[in-house]
Amino acid sequence: MAYKTIYPYSNEIIKEYKNATDEDLNKAITVGHRLYQEWREEEPKSRSKILQNIADLMKTKREDLAKAMTYDMGKLLTESEGEVDLCIWIAEYYAEHGAELLKPVKLDTKLGDAYYLKQATGVIVAVEPWNFPLYQVMRVLAPNIMVGNPMILKTASICPMSVKMFAELVEESGAPAGTLANLFLNYDQVASAINDPRVAGVCLTGSERAGTSIASTAGKALKKSTLELGGNDAFIILDDANWEDVKKVAPQARLYNAGQVCTSSKRFIVMDSLYDQFLEMLKDAFSKVKMGDPMDPATTLAPLSSKSAKEKLQSQVDSAIKGGAKVYYGNEPIDLPGQFFMPTILTDIDHDNPIFN
Repeated sequence: MAYKTIYPYSNEIIKEYKNATDEDLNKAITVGHRLYQEWREEEPKSRSKILQNIADLMKTKREDLAKAMTYDMGKLLTESEGEVDLCIWIAEYYAEHGAELLKPVKLDTKLGDAYYLKQATGVIVAVEPWNFPLYQVMRVLAPNIMVGNPMILKTASICPMSVKMFAELVEESGAPAGTLANLFLNYDQVASAINDPRVAGVCLTGSERAGTSIASTAGKALKKSTLELGGNDAFIILDDANWEDVKKVAPQARLYNAGQVCTSSKRFIVMDSLYDQFLEMLKDAFSKVKMGDPMDPATTLAPLSSKSAKEKLQSQVDSAIKGGAKVYYGNEPIDLPGQFFMPTILTDIDHDNPIFN
């Protein structure tokens, strides 16, 4: 697995990164396990300062982090900036409230005094995706710092620049060694880490295929696992819908982050009485997007994250059309060098169409 930043706007290979060795992985687990043993003897409040320092550094490095994400996977710079801001908020939230959230909770019982504790479990392996390179890391890292679980991170192979920059920021914040070990691992090494007795569990955000593999490995090793897999959310428009809200929300629900979000509205289910009106509204909105340099604030639609993502999407559209779908708008080539895909509206997709599910 090659870790490299290929800017989806220009197709330029900006930088390639060396894969982690088995020795790198073993060292990270050793250091992380040692830190876990230290942290479990400390009060969670003692780690609040780590998260606040991380948040403060992210504020000073906001533009650099945002640009790195855009170089990695092509999203609009304005969206990348918003993602950095969200990460800052998460870090500050857990810095302020984490200790309180982890306090023992008294249980009502007639059998005596009882309470339950939330305690550290050990080193966590996090396998995170490319569509939100930093948010997906921060949402796992922040609560685990507070509870006392060090983290080993395997990020998507197309997002090494931004995640490496973030990991260096965590180190710069004064967090102890082992807090976050960002390693450019292959899938065999991820399985090896899960099987290591010093690793307590694994979390994944990704595809069903990746989830199947991770869950299988974790199950055989009797390790805890959490899986956040892809979805196919429907946007349902009933006859009493506020039309101004529909016009404001529906196009962006499909186009935000170039549509590369598990909760993006991929299907629109519309009442017959609004069907023609909705199609025209969506077509009009799609026709007004401005594709181009994602670093330019005037650009409103960024390229897709990679060449393979564009090719996969085109094959899905072609398959749908072959199966009887009609092109209401779009599906035309874009005269730009990057991985751009024209917003496309397909209609008449019946149950027999291969992409229906």
